[in-house]
Amino acid sequence: MTYEQAIAYVDSYTKSGKPMENLARFVVLMRQLGNPHTDFRSIHIAGTNGKGSTTEYISNALYKSGKTVGKFTSPYITCIEERIQLNNKSISRHAFAHLCEQVKAAVDETGIDGFSQFEILTAIGFLYFSKEQVDYAVIETGIGGTLDCTNVITPDISVITSVDFDHTALLGDTIPEIASHKAGIIKPAVPCVAAVMSEEAASVIEAKAKGFGAELIIPDINRMQIIDMDAGEVFFSYKGSNYHLMMSGKHQIMNALCAIEACRKLGLQYGQIFTGLEKSVLPARMEMIRKDDTRYIIDGSHNPSAMRAARELLALDKRPVYAVIGMLKSKDWQGALKEILPVFAEVIFIDGFADGCVPKEELMQFAQTLGTVAQCEEDLSVALEKLCDKAGEKGYAMITGSLYLASVMRKMIKE
Repeated sequence: MTYEQAIAYVDSYTKSGKPMENLARFVVLMRQLGNPHTDFRSIHIAGTNGKGSTTEYISNALYKSGKTVGKFTSPYITCIEERIQLNNKSISRHAFAHLCEQVKAAVDETGIDGFSQFEILTAIGFLYFSKEQVDYAVIETGIGGTLDCTNVITPDISVITSVDFDHTALLGDTIPEIASHKAGIIKPAVPCVAAVMSEEAASVIEAKAKGFGAELIIPDINRMQIIDMDAGEVFFSYKGSNYHLMMSGKHQIMNALCAIEACRKLGLQYGQIFTGLEKSVLPARMEMIRKDDTRYIIDGSHNPSAMRAARELLALDKRPVYAVIGMLKSKDWQGALKEILPVFAEVIFIDGFADGCVPKEELMQFAQTLGTVAQCEEDLSVALEKLCDKAGEKGYAMITGSLYLASVMRKMIKE
């Protein structure tokens, strides 16, 4: 199987597959492959927001401690291989194709229809980590937890970063329902680190942990102090030790606290944790890029809580912010826009960058009812050119609303 054939095979599956009532079909696939997920130790991470950052913090700290570290994340920004990494390097195209061929053969042998793209990629990732004999794999859930195929693993530690409204069609439209899905990654007697969250979410997670005899570790925010923070970095102290992040914002501090507690539980030393956190950056997560005379901010925020965090971070800088925004129908785009629009001097709305976009005219009309200066643009390159002209040398040019849009326009900026 060539790389191109492997990509075509993955793309032949739908993103969600047939509805799942349990993990049986993926368990069968794992058995057909020799249960590769049992060959390595793991850390399992769920949450509405913050999964990617927390995964990055923990995996980098483990790597700095001398461990061989696998990392499985979603979605990707540049290429699909980004989702499966070994020591911060994406799986090679050759290895991806070779392992995809093995997964295809196993799928055929199961005789089961309805697998999702995510299940196929997870199988490739688990097989890769097994063959590479990683010391640890840091595994990020796709959606939820209970019925997420990654939930076949029994990790050393579970981490739940946040609980908020997202994927409500699958996870439920109340916080307790969503929290129940996230808490599904908690395993008997396996420690769980959970971020500070609302009482209605925390009570669900606490009950699940207690019922399973799992130690629940919640960061003590009373022992955290922000030393200095701007839009690009943050210095803070926690339990008497200082830390430095290159991904800024109070939300990133909360993600870092979860990572710190998880790393301490794994026995890592302060220096390893400090360096792991400081070296962590993620594309399209309030990513700042300077090209020519333009200051870009690329951010894949797509739900109200993520947009709220972005708004708070933008408020730290007095420069005017202009934005290109595109959003998906599957998200709470109205709630997200209400959070972020007040910080923008002007917005250009766009669609057509992915399946299921909210029509740009609908976005513009909604924004105008909130008093936002807004317009539509048909072409992405023209929208980017207009954005640069508006931001000039003194403002910020921001792209947000969807990781899919962030990915597309990031490539255009980098060219």
